[in-house]
Amino acid sequence: MPDPAAAGEVPDGATDCATGGGHVVCGLLSMAGVDVALPLSALREVVPAPAEFTDLPVRAPGLLGAMVLRGVPLPVLDLRPVLGTPTQRLLDQVVVIVSDGERQLGLLADAVRGIGEIGLAARRAVRAAGTVLLFSHTVRDAGSDAVLSVLDVGAVLALPGVPTVEVGEAVDDAAVAERTAELRSSATRRTLTLLQCGPQVLALDVDVVHTTLAGAAARPSVLAGASCRGVTDFAGREVAVLDPLAVLGLGGLPAGPESGAGVVLDLGSGYVVLAVSAVLDIVRVPTDDVLPVPRFSVGRPDLLTGIVDVAGRGQCLVVDGDALRAEPDLVTYASVNTLLAGAADGGARDGAAAAVASRTAPAYLTYSVGVDVASRLDQVAEILPYPPAWTPTHVGEHVLGVLVHRRAAVPVLHLPAILGLPRTAPTASTCLLLVEVDGEQVAFVVDTLRGIDSLTWQEAGPDGAPAPRPPVRASAQALRSAALIGVGGGRELLPDLDLPALARRVQAETAPGSRAPRHAPGARV
Repeated sequence: MPDPAAAGEVPDGATDCATGGGHVVCGLLSMAGVDVALPLSALREVVPAPAEFTDLPVRAPGLLGAMVLRGVPLPVLDLRPVLGTPTQRLLDQVVVIVSDGERQLGLLADAVRGIGEIGLAARRAVRAAGTVLLFSHTVRDAGSDAVLSVLDVGAVLALPGVPTVEVGEAVDDAAVAERTAELRSSATRRTLTLLQCGPQVLALDVDVVHTTLAGAAARPSVLAGASCRGVTDFAGREVAVLDPLAVLGLGGLPAGPESGAGVVLDLGSGYVVLAVSAVLDIVRVPTDDVLPVPRFSVGRPDLLTGIVDVAGRGQCLVVDGDALRAEPDLVTYASVNTLLAGAADGGARDGAAAAVASRTAPAYLTYSVGVDVASRLDQVAEILPYPPAWTPTHVGEHVLGVLVHRRAAVPVLHLPAILGLPRTAPTASTCLLLVEVDGEQVAFVVDTLRGIDSLTWQEAGPDGAPAPRPPVRASAQALRSAALIGVGGGRELLPDLDLPALARRVQAETAPGSRAPRHAPGARV
């Protein structure tokens, strides 16, 4: 059968509108997780989606209910359940009203991308044996190289059990021109979440915000620092609470009560929470109203896209969401999310190991044991504050005792003493590094954390690959025999301590039969 497009015809569901030079003008939408092209002759208008829909006395996959549009109840359909994808309501979704000239229906859409011309010859008809498809053609988006699916409005309106309503007015060229202008306007606006941070108002694109919290009271943590206020609980994990003003080089949140709200960012590797005074509003502003800020006038120009004057809110600094989520400090804080007791991790690795595999260079935790050393971050399952007490066991000189943590008995090992360095009294910065070893956990006492950095240099072997780690033959020799590496921007090379290997060595040296015989009190040795 010849392709109708080749003969200059346009099939049902892709009727031409404002065609010229063999092109069809379409609205470009994000709908049901798919990039969709919808011919303007089938698109009547785009309106904001209501928070709730009114139930209808009919059930069909994806039918949300009805909304009232200019006094007329209009059924609204979400295509996700029809396509078998998870349903998800997002902020700032819209309803696209589609029509074949006689019937109309509302379709839930995530965003309006604008309008575009699709060459009739560039389209490719699609078919599937035994299945009714909801799109008639596919075409390459010249702007992004993505695949666009041309929605077949006739197939959508014919879905079993989905109610439609009669069209109340005819579609004419003036209406098409008006809808074209509306789509252009929608595509050139930004939807921003306004955040009160002390005296400053920040604006963040809504798609950057994973969720908001009613409060973000931070508990003390060894992670606390210049930009980190502590940790809070979210999604079954302990998550770092950050001061956004400190991150952006804008000073810091004022001292006093805890923040009134929290904004959760999903960095893929884990979460971080931005502490804010309040979540003010969600606004749509013309993209052209976001004015660039001279780079010398702000502390972190790489994290800001500009400034915008919002009616009723004043001037707001607009944060670059993509740059913020890629900020190394935030990535490292996200990588040390700690699974809470009793929470399911969904198959993800605990704590620090969550994001290391996704990085181009391994991440290292740097810390002090009297001297500065480094260990791969994926070796550390959790970072714990120094405990006030544990059960002493008097086994060997390096095993301080046993700590009960998350319903497990964890041996506590003094890392400086293992390495032959002086023992020092614990301070506020002393903490424990929890390490998984052959299905069990051990905790190493360290003096203080320095930071988390990416590997920048290590010795290469003859084949150009990283040189293999030397085996740990004796715990007392581990520091002197460790390979030297460079991390972060520091010039100093640090010993690379293999903590699981060191734990195995200590276990072997303190196992029954390997220790020196113990003597009764008062016996002469």
